[in-house]
Amino acid sequence: MATQKELGTKAFQAKDFNKAIEHFTNAIDEAAGDHTLYSNRSACYYNLNQFDKAKQDGEKCIEVKPDWGKGYQRRAMALHAMGQYDDAVKDYEKCDQLDPANAQNKQGLEKCIADKKENEEGEKGMFGPQAMIKLMSNPRIAGYFQDPKFRNMFEFVKRDPQMLMQVMQTDPRFMDVFKELTGIDLMDMQSQQMKKKDQDEDMKKHMEEQRKRKEEEEEQRRKKEAEEALPSEEKQRLLQKKAADGKKNEGNEFYKKKQFDQALVLYQEALDLDENEVTYHNNKAACYFEMKQYDKCIEECDVAIEKSKGSNYDYVKLGKAIARKANAKLQQELYDEAIELYRNSLLENNDPNVREQLKKAERLKKVDEEKKYLDPVKAEEHRVAGNAFFEKGDFPSAVKEYTEGLRRDPNSKSLYSNRCAAYIKLLEGNYSLKDADKCIELDPTFVKGWARKGASHHLMKEYHKALAAYDHGLKLDPTSKDCLDGKQKTMMTIQMGAYGGDKPDEERVRHAMADPEIQMLLRDPRISQVLKDMQENPASAQGAMRDPFISEAINKLIAAGIIKLG
Repeated sequence: MATQKELGTKAFQAKDFNKAIEHFTNAIDEAAGDHTLYSNRSACYYNLNQFDKAKQDGEKCIEVKPDWGKGYQRRAMALHAMGQYDDAVKDYEKCDQLDPANAQNKQGLEKCIADKKENEEGEKGMFGPQAMIKLMSNPRIAGYFQDPKFRNMFEFVKRDPQMLMQVMQTDPRFMDVFKELTGIDLMDMQSQQMKKKDQDEDMKKHMEEQRKRKEEEEEQRRKKEAEEALPSEEKQRLLQKKAADGKKNEGNEFYKKKQFDQALVLYQEALDLDENEVTYHNNKAACYFEMKQYDKCIEECDVAIEKSKGSNYDYVKLGKAIARKANAKLQQELYDEAIELYRNSLLENNDPNVREQLKKAERLKKVDEEKKYLDPVKAEEHRVAGNAFFEKGDFPSAVKEYTEGLRRDPNSKSLYSNRCAAYIKLLEGNYSLKDADKCIELDPTFVKGWARKGASHHLMKEYHKALAAYDHGLKLDPTSKDCLDGKQKTMMTIQMGAYGGDKPDEERVRHAMADPEIQMLLRDPRISQVLKDMQENPASAQGAMRDPFISEAINKLIAAGIIKLG
Protein backbone atom coordinates (compact mmCIF):
# COMPACT_ATOMS: atom_id res chain seq x y z
CA MET A 1 0.00 0.00 0.00
CA ALA A 2 1.39 3.42 -0.99
CA THR A 3 2.49 5.72 1.83
CA GLN A 4 1.13 9.24 2.32
CA LYS A 5 4.42 10.64 1.05
CA GLU A 6 4.24 8.55 -2.13
CA LEU A 7 0.63 9.62 -2.68
CA GLY A 8 1.64 13.25 -2.18
CA THR A 9 4.48 12.93 -4.68
CA LYS A 10 2.12 11.35 -7.22
CA ALA A 11 -0.44 14.17 -6.77
CA PHE A 12 2.33 16.78 -7.10
CA GLN A 13 3.46 15.25 -10.40
CA ALA A 14 -0.18 15.41 -11.58
CA LYS A 15 -0.18 19.10 -10.56
CA ASP A 16 -2.98 18.45 -8.07
CA PHE A 17 -1.23 20.60 -5.46
CA ASN A 18 -4.11 20.80 -2.98
CA LYS A 19 -4.33 17.00 -2.88
CA ALA A 20 -0.56 16.77 -2.55
CA ILE A 21 -0.62 19.18 0.44
CA GLU A 22 -3.24 16.97 2.10
CA HIS A 23 -1.07 13.84 1.73
CA PHE A 24 2.17 15.57 2.81
CA THR A 25 0.38 17.00 5.86
CA ASN A 26 -0.80 13.48 6.80
CA ALA A 27 2.75 12.23 6.33
CA ILE A 28 4.10 15.02 8.60
CA ASP A 29 1.60 13.99 11.27
CA GLU A 30 3.09 10.48 11.06
CA ALA A 31 6.75 11.57 10.82
CA ALA A 32 7.30 15.17 11.90
CA GLY A 33 11.07 14.79 11.74
CA ASP A 34 11.21 14.14 7.96
CA HIS A 35 12.60 17.40 6.52
CA THR A 36 11.77 16.39 2.92
CA LEU A 37 8.05 16.48 3.71
CA TYR A 38 8.25 20.18 4.62
CA SER A 39 10.28 20.82 1.46
CA ASN A 40 7.70 19.06 -0.70
CA ARG A 41 4.75 20.85 0.91
CA SER A 42 6.56 24.19 0.51
CA ALA A 43 6.84 23.47 -3.24
CA CYS A 44 3.08 22.82 -3.36
CA TYR A 45 2.26 26.11 -1.62
CA TYR A 46 4.65 27.93 -3.98
CA ASN A 47 2.84 26.57 -7.05
CA LEU A 48 -0.46 27.74 -5.54
CA ASN A 49 1.05 31.24 -5.10
CA GLN A 50 0.65 30.87 -1.31
CA PHE A 51 4.14 32.24 -0.79
CA ASP A 52 3.83 32.99 2.93
CA LYS A 53 2.99 29.33 3.69
CA ALA A 54 5.73 28.21 1.31
CA LYS A 55 8.17 30.36 3.31
CA GLN A 56 6.95 28.88 6.62
CA ASP A 57 7.50 25.30 5.40
CA GLY A 58 10.95 26.30 4.11
CA GLU A 59 11.84 27.63 7.57
CA LYS A 60 10.51 24.42 9.21
CA CYS A 61 12.65 22.37 6.81
CA ILE A 62 15.76 24.41 7.80
CA GLU A 63 14.86 24.02 11.47
CA VAL A 64 14.67 20.22 11.18
CA LYS A 65 17.79 19.90 9.00
CA PRO A 66 19.89 23.11 8.86
CA ASP A 67 22.66 21.50 6.81
CA TRP A 68 20.36 20.59 3.87
CA GLY A 69 20.64 23.13 1.05
CA LYS A 70 17.18 22.59 -0.47
CA GLY A 71 15.44 23.96 2.63
CA TYR A 72 17.18 27.30 2.06
CA GLN A 73 16.26 27.15 -1.63
CA ARG A 74 12.54 26.66 -0.74
CA ARG A 75 12.56 29.68 1.55
CA ALA A 76 14.55 31.70 -1.02
CA MET A 77 11.96 31.00 -3.75
CA ALA A 78 9.11 32.17 -1.50
CA LEU A 79 11.00 35.31 -0.43
CA HIS A 80 11.89 36.02 -4.08
CA ALA A 81 8.25 35.78 -5.13
CA MET A 82 7.25 38.10 -2.27
CA GLY A 83 9.79 40.70 -3.44
CA GLN A 84 12.10 40.29 -0.41
CA TYR A 85 15.17 40.14 -2.64
CA ASP A 86 17.95 40.67 -0.04
CA ASP A 87 16.77 37.84 2.22
CA ALA A 88 16.15 35.65 -0.83
CA VAL A 89 19.71 36.23 -2.11
CA LYS A 90 21.12 35.19 1.27
CA ASP A 91 19.16 31.92 1.24
CA TYR A 92 20.10 31.19 -2.40
CA GLU A 93 23.77 31.74 -1.49
CA LYS A 94 23.45 29.52 1.61
CA CYS A 95 22.00 26.74 -0.54
CA ASP A 96 24.84 27.19 -3.03
CA GLN A 97 27.36 26.73 -0.22
CA LEU A 98 25.69 23.52 0.98
CA ASP A 99 24.77 22.17 -2.47
CA PRO A 100 27.09 23.64 -5.18
CA ALA A 101 25.77 21.18 -7.79
CA ASN A 102 22.17 22.51 -7.58
CA ALA A 103 21.78 24.19 -11.01
CA GLN A 104 18.17 25.26 -10.34
CA ASN A 105 19.31 27.17 -7.26
CA LYS A 106 22.02 28.96 -9.26
CA GLN A 107 19.42 30.07 -11.83
CA GLY A 108 17.15 31.30 -9.04
CA LEU A 109 20.02 33.29 -7.51
CA GLU A 110 20.85 34.95 -10.86
CA LYS A 111 17.19 35.82 -11.48
CA CYS A 112 16.79 37.20 -7.96
CA ILE A 113 19.89 39.42 -8.30
CA ALA A 114 18.62 40.69 -11.68
CA ASP A 115 15.13 41.43 -10.29
CA LYS A 116 16.69 43.17 -7.27
CA LYS A 117 18.79 45.35 -9.59
CA GLU A 118 15.78 46.31 -11.73
CA ASN A 119 13.81 47.38 -8.68
CA GLU A 120 16.74 49.33 -7.24
CA GLU A 121 17.15 51.18 -10.54
CA GLY A 122 13.44 52.03 -10.47
CA GLU A 123 12.77 50.54 -13.91
CA LYS A 124 9.63 48.97 -12.57
CA GLY A 125 8.58 51.33 -9.86
CA MET A 126 5.00 50.13 -9.84
CA PHE A 127 6.19 46.55 -9.33
CA GLY A 128 8.79 47.34 -6.66
CA PRO A 129 9.88 45.10 -3.74
CA GLN A 130 6.63 45.55 -1.83
CA ALA A 131 4.34 45.16 -4.87
CA MET A 132 4.00 41.39 -4.72
CA ILE A 133 3.49 41.44 -0.95
CA LYS A 134 0.70 43.96 -1.42
CA LEU A 135 -0.90 42.03 -4.28
CA MET A 136 -0.72 38.63 -2.58
CA SER A 137 -2.29 40.07 0.57
CA ASN A 138 -5.46 40.65 -1.48
CA PRO A 139 -7.25 37.24 -1.64
CA ARG A 140 -9.05 38.15 -4.85
CA ILE A 141 -5.85 39.12 -6.69
CA ALA A 142 -3.93 36.19 -5.19
CA GLY A 143 -6.52 33.92 -6.78
CA TYR A 144 -5.78 35.42 -10.20
CA PHE A 145 -2.23 34.05 -10.02
CA GLN A 146 -3.57 30.50 -10.16
CA ASP A 147 -4.39 31.16 -13.83
CA PRO A 148 -1.23 30.51 -15.95
CA LYS A 149 -2.47 32.96 -18.57
CA PHE A 150 -2.70 35.73 -15.95
CA ARG A 151 0.75 34.88 -14.58
CA ASN A 152 2.32 35.07 -18.05
CA MET A 153 0.63 38.38 -18.77
CA PHE A 154 1.71 39.71 -15.35
CA GLU A 155 5.34 38.85 -16.12
CA PHE A 156 4.96 40.61 -19.46
CA VAL A 157 3.64 43.76 -17.74
CA LYS A 158 6.43 43.59 -15.16
CA ARG A 159 8.95 43.68 -17.99
CA ASP A 160 7.16 46.56 -19.70
CA PRO A 161 4.90 48.51 -17.29
CA GLN A 162 3.92 50.90 -20.09
CA MET A 163 1.78 48.09 -21.54
CA LEU A 164 -0.38 47.93 -18.39
CA MET A 165 -3.02 50.35 -19.72
CA GLN A 166 -3.35 48.37 -22.96
CA VAL A 167 -3.54 45.05 -21.09
CA MET A 168 -6.29 46.43 -18.82
CA GLN A 169 -8.51 46.92 -21.90
CA THR A 170 -8.35 43.20 -22.73
CA ASP A 171 -8.19 41.75 -19.20
CA PRO A 172 -10.20 43.65 -16.53
CA ARG A 173 -8.37 41.74 -13.76
CA PHE A 174 -5.42 44.06 -14.26
CA MET A 175 -7.68 46.97 -13.25
CA ASP A 176 -7.78 45.34 -9.79
CA VAL A 177 -3.96 45.09 -9.87
CA PHE A 178 -3.70 48.76 -10.82
CA LYS A 179 -6.17 49.78 -8.10
CA GLU A 180 -4.32 47.73 -5.46
CA LEU A 181 -0.94 49.22 -6.37
CA THR A 182 -2.01 52.84 -6.96
CA GLY A 183 -5.23 53.26 -5.02
CA ILE A 184 -6.93 54.55 -8.19
CA ASP A 185 -10.23 52.93 -9.24
CA LEU A 186 -10.29 53.34 -13.02
CA MET A 187 -13.79 51.87 -13.34
CA ASP A 188 -15.14 54.41 -10.87
CA MET A 189 -13.16 57.16 -12.60
CA GLN A 190 -14.64 56.23 -15.99
CA SER A 191 -18.11 56.12 -14.46
CA GLN A 192 -17.60 59.57 -12.94
CA GLN A 193 -16.30 60.90 -16.26
CA MET A 194 -19.36 59.53 -18.11
CA LYS A 195 -21.64 60.99 -15.46
CA LYS A 196 -19.92 64.37 -15.74
CA LYS A 197 -20.17 64.21 -19.54
CA ASP A 198 -23.92 63.53 -19.31
CA GLN A 199 -24.32 66.38 -16.85
CA ASP A 200 -22.35 68.70 -19.13
CA GLU A 201 -24.52 67.72 -22.11
CA ASP A 202 -27.71 68.25 -20.09
CA MET A 203 -26.45 71.64 -18.96
CA LYS A 204 -25.49 72.57 -22.53
CA LYS A 205 -28.93 71.53 -23.78
CA HIS A 206 -30.62 73.48 -20.99
CA MET A 207 -28.55 76.59 -21.76
CA GLU A 208 -29.38 76.28 -25.48
CA GLU A 209 -33.09 75.99 -24.72
CA GLN A 210 -32.89 79.03 -22.46
CA ARG A 211 -31.05 80.98 -25.17
CA LYS A 212 -33.68 80.12 -27.79
CA ARG A 213 -36.49 80.95 -25.43
CA LYS A 214 -34.92 84.33 -24.65
CA GLU A 215 -34.42 85.01 -28.37
CA GLU A 216 -38.07 84.16 -29.06
CA GLU A 217 -39.21 86.33 -26.18
CA GLU A 218 -36.99 89.16 -27.40
CA GLU A 219 -38.34 88.76 -30.93
CA GLN A 220 -41.89 88.85 -29.64
CA ARG A 221 -41.08 91.93 -27.54
CA ARG A 222 -39.56 93.74 -30.54
CA LYS A 223 -42.55 92.80 -32.67
CA LYS A 224 -44.91 94.07 -30.04
CA GLU A 225 -42.97 97.33 -29.69
CA ALA A 226 -42.86 97.72 -33.47
CA GLU A 227 -46.59 97.11 -33.71
CA GLU A 228 -47.31 99.57 -30.93
CA ALA A 229 -45.20 102.17 -32.71
CA LEU A 230 -47.19 101.75 -35.93
CA PRO A 231 -49.90 104.18 -36.97
CA SER A 232 -53.40 103.11 -36.02
CA GLU A 233 -54.20 102.34 -39.66
CA GLU A 234 -51.25 99.92 -39.89
CA LYS A 235 -52.17 98.36 -36.57
CA GLN A 236 -55.63 97.66 -37.93
CA ARG A 237 -54.11 96.01 -41.00
CA LEU A 238 -51.96 93.72 -38.85
CA LEU A 239 -54.95 92.74 -36.76
CA GLN A 240 -56.84 91.86 -39.92
CA LYS A 241 -53.85 89.86 -41.16
CA LYS A 242 -53.79 87.84 -37.94
CA ALA A 243 -57.52 87.26 -38.19
CA ALA A 244 -57.16 86.17 -41.83
CA ASP A 245 -54.42 83.69 -40.97
CA GLY A 246 -56.65 82.34 -38.24
CA LYS A 247 -59.39 81.67 -40.81
CA LYS A 248 -56.83 80.07 -43.12
CA ASN A 249 -55.66 77.73 -40.34
CA GLU A 250 -59.26 76.73 -39.62
CA GLY A 251 -59.74 76.07 -43.33
CA ASN A 252 -56.62 73.90 -43.40
CA GLU A 253 -58.10 71.64 -40.72
CA PHE A 254 -61.23 71.10 -42.85
CA TYR A 255 -59.03 70.51 -45.92
CA LYS A 256 -57.14 67.76 -44.09
CA LYS A 257 -60.47 66.12 -43.33
CA LYS A 258 -61.43 66.42 -47.03
CA GLN A 259 -64.31 68.72 -46.08
CA PHE A 260 -63.58 71.02 -49.00
CA ASP A 261 -66.83 73.06 -49.00
CA GLN A 262 -66.23 74.19 -45.41
CA ALA A 263 -62.57 74.86 -46.19
CA LEU A 264 -63.56 77.05 -49.18
CA VAL A 265 -65.84 79.17 -46.98
CA LEU A 266 -63.04 79.84 -44.49
CA TYR A 267 -60.44 80.58 -47.20
CA GLN A 268 -62.87 83.10 -48.71
CA GLU A 269 -63.36 84.69 -45.29
CA ALA A 270 -59.58 84.96 -45.03
CA LEU A 271 -59.52 86.72 -48.44
CA ASP A 272 -62.25 89.11 -47.30
CA LEU A 273 -59.93 90.15 -44.46
CA ASP A 274 -56.75 90.24 -46.58
CA GLU A 275 -57.49 90.27 -50.31
CA ASN A 276 -53.82 90.54 -51.37
CA GLU A 277 -52.60 87.28 -49.79
CA VAL A 278 -51.82 84.83 -52.63
CA THR A 279 -51.76 81.79 -50.30
CA TYR A 280 -55.53 81.93 -49.76
CA HIS A 281 -56.15 81.77 -53.53
CA ASN A 282 -53.73 78.84 -53.80
CA ASN A 283 -55.62 77.07 -51.03
CA LYS A 284 -58.97 77.64 -52.74
CA ALA A 285 -57.49 76.28 -55.99
CA ALA A 286 -56.33 73.17 -54.10
CA CYS A 287 -59.89 72.57 -52.89
CA TYR A 288 -61.35 72.92 -56.39
CA PHE A 289 -58.70 70.53 -57.72
CA GLU A 290 -59.61 67.87 -55.15
CA MET A 291 -63.30 68.41 -56.02
CA LYS A 292 -62.39 67.85 -59.72
CA GLN A 293 -63.72 71.34 -60.58
CA TYR A 294 -60.70 72.03 -62.78
CA ASP A 295 -62.02 75.19 -64.48
CA LYS A 296 -62.60 76.88 -61.10
CA CYS A 297 -59.19 75.66 -59.98
CA ILE A 298 -57.61 77.32 -63.03
CA GLU A 299 -59.53 80.57 -62.38
CA GLU A 300 -58.21 80.77 -58.79
CA CYS A 301 -54.68 79.98 -60.01
CA ASP A 302 -54.89 82.79 -62.58
CA VAL A 303 -55.88 85.26 -59.84
CA ALA A 304 -53.02 84.03 -57.64
CA ILE A 305 -50.56 84.34 -60.55
CA GLU A 306 -51.61 87.92 -61.30
CA LYS A 307 -51.37 88.97 -57.65
CA SER A 308 -47.98 87.26 -57.30
CA LYS A 309 -46.57 89.33 -60.14
CA GLY A 310 -47.45 92.63 -58.49
CA SER A 311 -46.09 94.26 -55.35
CA ASN A 312 -46.62 90.99 -53.48
CA TYR A 313 -44.14 89.09 -55.69
CA ASP A 314 -43.11 85.80 -54.10
CA TYR A 315 -41.41 83.33 -56.44
CA VAL A 316 -42.33 80.31 -54.29
CA LYS A 317 -46.04 81.18 -54.18
CA LEU A 318 -45.99 82.10 -57.87
CA GLY A 319 -44.32 78.80 -58.80
CA LYS A 320 -46.88 76.89 -56.74
CA ALA A 321 -49.83 78.66 -58.40
CA ILE A 322 -48.48 77.95 -61.91
CA ALA A 323 -47.81 74.29 -61.02
CA ARG A 324 -51.33 73.84 -59.65
CA LYS A 325 -52.78 75.28 -62.84
CA ALA A 326 -50.61 72.82 -64.78
CA ASN A 327 -52.00 69.95 -62.67
CA ALA A 328 -55.53 70.98 -63.63
CA LYS A 329 -54.59 71.17 -67.32
CA LEU A 330 -53.02 67.72 -67.04
CA GLN A 331 -56.27 66.31 -65.67
CA GLN A 332 -58.08 67.90 -68.63
CA GLU A 333 -55.58 66.09 -70.92
CA LEU A 334 -54.32 69.42 -72.28
CA TYR A 335 -50.77 68.09 -72.31
CA ASP A 336 -49.03 70.84 -74.29
CA GLU A 337 -50.45 73.56 -72.03
CA ALA A 338 -49.59 71.57 -68.90
CA ILE A 339 -45.99 71.01 -70.07
CA GLU A 340 -45.50 74.70 -70.80
CA LEU A 341 -46.92 75.66 -67.39
CA TYR A 342 -44.69 73.16 -65.55
CA ARG A 343 -41.66 74.62 -67.30
CA ASN A 344 -42.71 78.16 -66.33
CA SER A 345 -43.21 77.04 -62.73
CA LEU A 346 -39.68 75.61 -62.63
CA LEU A 347 -38.31 78.95 -63.86
CA GLU A 348 -39.82 80.56 -60.75
CA ASN A 349 -39.00 77.80 -58.26
CA ASN A 350 -36.99 74.66 -59.04
CA ASP A 351 -39.25 72.27 -57.14
CA PRO A 352 -38.31 68.56 -57.61
CA ASN A 353 -41.98 67.52 -57.34
CA VAL A 354 -42.87 69.83 -60.23
CA ARG A 355 -39.99 68.39 -62.25
CA GLU A 356 -41.45 64.90 -61.76
CA GLN A 357 -44.88 66.16 -62.84
CA LEU A 358 -43.31 67.59 -66.00
CA LYS A 359 -41.84 64.17 -66.86
CA LYS A 360 -45.22 62.56 -66.23
CA ALA A 361 -46.94 65.08 -68.53
CA GLU A 362 -44.39 64.41 -71.28
CA ARG A 363 -44.95 60.65 -70.98
CA LEU A 364 -48.73 61.02 -71.10
CA LYS A 365 -48.44 63.31 -74.12
CA LYS A 366 -46.41 60.67 -75.97
CA VAL A 367 -48.95 57.94 -75.14
CA ASP A 368 -51.79 60.23 -76.22
CA GLU A 369 -50.09 61.03 -79.51
CA GLU A 370 -49.54 57.34 -80.22
CA LYS A 371 -53.16 56.63 -79.41
CA LYS A 372 -54.37 59.43 -81.68
CA TYR A 373 -52.07 58.18 -84.44
CA LEU A 374 -53.88 54.82 -84.54
CA ASP A 375 -55.91 54.39 -87.72
CA PRO A 376 -56.66 50.88 -89.09
CA VAL A 377 -57.77 52.34 -92.44
CA LYS A 378 -54.47 54.12 -93.02
CA ALA A 379 -52.66 51.01 -91.72
CA GLU A 380 -54.31 49.02 -94.52
CA GLU A 381 -53.22 51.66 -97.05
CA HIS A 382 -49.60 51.24 -95.91
CA ARG A 383 -49.94 47.44 -96.13
CA VAL A 384 -51.13 47.68 -99.75
CA ALA A 385 -48.30 50.09 -100.59
CA GLY A 386 -45.81 47.75 -98.92
CA ASN A 387 -47.09 44.81 -100.95
CA ALA A 388 -46.57 46.80 -104.15
CA PHE A 389 -42.94 47.49 -103.24
CA PHE A 390 -42.51 43.81 -102.27
CA GLU A 391 -43.72 42.62 -105.68
CA LYS A 392 -41.23 44.99 -107.36
CA GLY A 393 -38.40 43.55 -105.23
CA ASP A 394 -37.91 46.85 -103.37
CA PHE A 395 -37.81 45.18 -99.97
CA PRO A 396 -36.37 48.14 -97.94
CA SER A 397 -39.28 50.34 -99.08
CA ALA A 398 -41.70 47.52 -98.30
CA VAL A 399 -40.30 47.29 -94.74
CA LYS A 400 -40.72 51.07 -94.37
CA GLU A 401 -44.39 50.94 -95.41
CA TYR A 402 -45.17 47.94 -93.19
CA THR A 403 -43.48 49.66 -90.23
CA GLU A 404 -45.56 52.81 -90.74
CA GLY A 405 -48.64 50.62 -91.01
CA LEU A 406 -47.79 49.01 -87.64
CA ARG A 407 -47.60 52.47 -86.03
CA ARG A 408 -51.18 52.95 -87.22
CA ASP A 409 -52.26 49.46 -86.12
CA PRO A 410 -49.77 47.70 -83.77
CA ASN A 411 -52.05 44.63 -83.47
CA SER A 412 -52.13 43.73 -87.17
CA LYS A 413 -50.79 40.19 -87.59
CA SER A 414 -50.86 40.62 -91.38
CA LEU A 415 -48.49 43.60 -91.23
CA TYR A 416 -46.08 41.68 -88.98
CA SER A 417 -46.30 38.68 -91.32
CA ASN A 418 -45.61 40.81 -94.40
CA ARG A 419 -42.71 42.68 -92.79
CA CYS A 420 -41.31 39.31 -91.67
CA ALA A 421 -41.35 38.14 -95.31
CA ALA A 422 -39.54 41.33 -96.39
CA TYR A 423 -36.88 40.86 -93.71
CA ILE A 424 -36.35 37.27 -94.92
CA LYS A 425 -35.73 38.61 -98.42
CA LEU A 426 -33.20 41.03 -96.92
CA LEU A 427 -31.57 38.07 -95.07
CA GLU A 428 -32.32 39.74 -91.72
CA GLY A 429 -33.07 36.58 -89.75
CA ASN A 430 -33.16 38.10 -86.27
CA TYR A 431 -35.67 40.79 -87.30
CA SER A 432 -37.82 38.37 -89.27
CA LEU A 433 -37.95 35.93 -86.34
CA LYS A 434 -39.13 38.70 -83.98
CA ASP A 435 -41.96 39.59 -86.36
CA ALA A 436 -42.93 35.91 -86.78
CA ASP A 437 -43.05 35.49 -82.99
CA LYS A 438 -45.21 38.64 -82.74
CA CYS A 439 -47.62 37.16 -85.30
CA ILE A 440 -47.97 34.01 -83.21
CA GLU A 441 -48.32 36.05 -80.00
CA LEU A 442 -51.23 37.98 -81.55
CA ASP A 443 -52.84 34.82 -82.94
CA PRO A 444 -51.38 31.38 -82.05
CA THR A 445 -53.65 29.76 -84.69
CA PHE A 446 -52.28 31.96 -87.52
CA VAL A 447 -50.72 29.27 -89.75
CA LYS A 448 -48.85 31.77 -91.91
CA GLY A 449 -47.15 33.05 -88.74
CA TRP A 450 -45.77 29.54 -88.08
CA ALA A 451 -44.67 29.27 -91.70
CA ARG A 452 -42.85 32.64 -91.36
CA LYS A 453 -41.22 31.39 -88.15
CA GLY A 454 -40.03 28.23 -89.92
CA ALA A 455 -38.61 30.29 -92.81
CA SER A 456 -36.80 32.60 -90.34
CA HIS A 457 -35.17 29.65 -88.57
CA HIS A 458 -34.23 28.15 -91.94
CA LEU A 459 -32.56 31.44 -92.89
CA MET A 460 -30.58 31.32 -89.62
CA LYS A 461 -29.59 27.68 -90.34
CA GLU A 462 -31.52 26.50 -87.29
CA TYR A 463 -33.10 23.68 -89.27
CA HIS A 464 -34.29 21.64 -86.28
CA LYS A 465 -36.26 24.67 -85.07
CA ALA A 466 -37.56 25.31 -88.58
CA LEU A 467 -38.96 21.76 -88.75
CA ALA A 468 -40.64 22.21 -85.35
CA ALA A 469 -42.30 25.45 -86.53
CA TYR A 470 -43.52 23.91 -89.79
CA ASP A 471 -44.87 20.86 -87.93
CA HIS A 472 -46.79 23.15 -85.56
CA GLY A 473 -48.34 24.96 -88.52
CA LEU A 474 -49.28 21.65 -90.19
CA LYS A 475 -51.06 20.52 -87.03
CA LEU A 476 -53.26 23.60 -87.43
CA ASP A 477 -53.68 23.14 -91.20
CA PRO A 478 -52.32 19.92 -92.74
CA THR A 479 -52.86 21.36 -96.24
CA SER A 480 -50.83 24.57 -95.71
CA LYS A 481 -48.70 24.97 -98.83
CA ASP A 482 -46.30 27.37 -97.09
CA CYS A 483 -45.63 24.86 -94.31
CA LEU A 484 -45.45 21.83 -96.62
CA ASP A 485 -43.05 23.50 -99.06
CA GLY A 486 -40.98 25.00 -96.27
CA LYS A 487 -40.64 21.68 -94.48
CA GLN A 488 -39.66 19.87 -97.70
CA LYS A 489 -37.02 22.52 -98.44
CA THR A 490 -35.62 22.27 -94.92
CA MET A 491 -35.46 18.46 -95.00
CA MET A 492 -33.59 18.54 -98.31
CA THR A 493 -31.14 21.05 -96.87
CA ILE A 494 -30.60 18.85 -93.81
CA GLN A 495 -30.04 15.76 -95.99
CA MET A 496 -27.56 17.57 -98.19
CA GLY A 497 -25.71 18.86 -95.12
CA ALA A 498 -25.67 15.47 -93.43
CA TYR A 499 -23.95 13.76 -96.39
CA GLY A 500 -22.27 16.70 -98.02
CA GLY A 501 -18.55 16.58 -97.27
CA ASP A 502 -16.54 16.40 -94.08
CA LYS A 503 -16.33 20.09 -93.20
CA PRO A 504 -19.16 21.17 -90.82
CA ASP A 505 -21.10 24.39 -91.30
CA GLU A 506 -19.60 26.49 -88.48
CA GLU A 507 -22.42 29.05 -88.39
CA ARG A 508 -25.03 26.31 -88.25
CA VAL A 509 -23.19 24.46 -85.46
CA ARG A 510 -22.72 27.70 -83.52
CA HIS A 511 -26.45 28.42 -83.65
CA ALA A 512 -27.22 24.84 -82.60
CA MET A 513 -24.81 24.87 -79.65
CA ALA A 514 -26.47 28.04 -78.35
CA ASP A 515 -29.83 26.22 -78.23
CA PRO A 516 -30.62 24.98 -74.67
CA GLU A 517 -32.55 22.00 -76.09
CA ILE A 518 -29.51 20.83 -78.08
CA GLN A 519 -27.26 21.37 -75.06
CA MET A 520 -29.59 19.23 -72.94
CA LEU A 521 -29.61 16.43 -75.51
CA LEU A 522 -25.82 16.39 -75.71
CA ARG A 523 -25.61 16.13 -71.91
CA ASP A 524 -28.06 13.19 -71.83
CA PRO A 525 -26.03 9.99 -71.07
CA ARG A 526 -28.33 7.91 -73.32
CA ILE A 527 -27.60 10.14 -76.30
CA SER A 528 -23.88 10.19 -75.49
CA GLN A 529 -23.86 6.37 -75.52
CA VAL A 530 -25.67 6.20 -78.88
CA LEU A 531 -23.23 8.71 -80.41
CA LYS A 532 -20.36 6.58 -79.14
CA ASP A 533 -21.99 3.40 -80.51
CA MET A 534 -22.44 5.05 -83.91
CA GLN A 535 -18.64 5.23 -84.09
CA GLU A 536 -17.72 1.95 -82.40
CA ASN A 537 -20.77 -0.34 -82.52
CA PRO A 538 -23.20 0.60 -85.35
CA ALA A 539 -25.42 -2.44 -84.71
CA SER A 540 -26.04 -1.37 -81.13
CA ALA A 541 -26.74 2.18 -82.29
CA GLN A 542 -29.21 0.88 -84.89
CA GLY A 543 -31.04 -1.04 -82.18
CA ALA A 544 -31.21 2.03 -79.95
CA MET A 545 -32.84 3.99 -82.76
CA ARG A 546 -35.99 1.90 -82.28
CA ASP A 547 -36.58 3.95 -79.12
CA PRO A 548 -38.82 6.90 -80.21
CA PHE A 549 -37.03 9.30 -77.85
CA ILE A 550 -33.58 8.29 -79.15
CA SER A 551 -34.73 8.41 -82.76
CA GLU A 552 -36.26 11.88 -82.40
CA ALA A 553 -33.20 13.19 -80.53
CA ILE A 554 -30.71 11.87 -83.12
CA ASN A 555 -32.78 13.28 -86.00
CA LYS A 556 -32.86 16.62 -84.19
CA LEU A 557 -29.05 16.58 -83.83
CA ILE A 558 -28.72 15.72 -87.53
CA ALA A 559 -31.07 18.60 -88.39
CA ALA A 560 -29.04 20.92 -86.17
CA GLY A 561 -25.84 19.94 -88.00
CA ILE A 562 -24.24 18.35 -84.93
CA ILE A 563 -24.17 14.88 -86.54
CA LYS A 564 -22.99 14.22 -90.10
CA LEU A 565 -23.68 10.94 -91.90
CA GLY A 566 -21.77 9.01 -94.55
